[in-house]
Amino acid sequence: MNEFGNCLRKLRTQGQMSLRYLAERANLSYSFIDSLEKGRYKPTREAVYTLSEELKTDANMLMKLAGYAPDEKVD
Repeated sequence: MNEFGNCLRKLRTQGQMSLRYLAERANLSYSFIDSLEKGRYKPTREAVYTLSEELKTDANMLMKLAGYAPDEKVD
């Protein structure tokens, strides 16, 4: 796992969300989120932003963990 994946899993479990529930809310596949948590894929900026909204957390923190510059805006 990587820092982003660890943080994503921690936020999801703290919010008492299953992979399927978060995937449904974020309009992403549960297998994609599972792969992100395991560090198999690097998420797109859009996916990071969407996940941060659903997890009610700071998008810049997740962007930084995913390897993107903080404060990069996503339209």
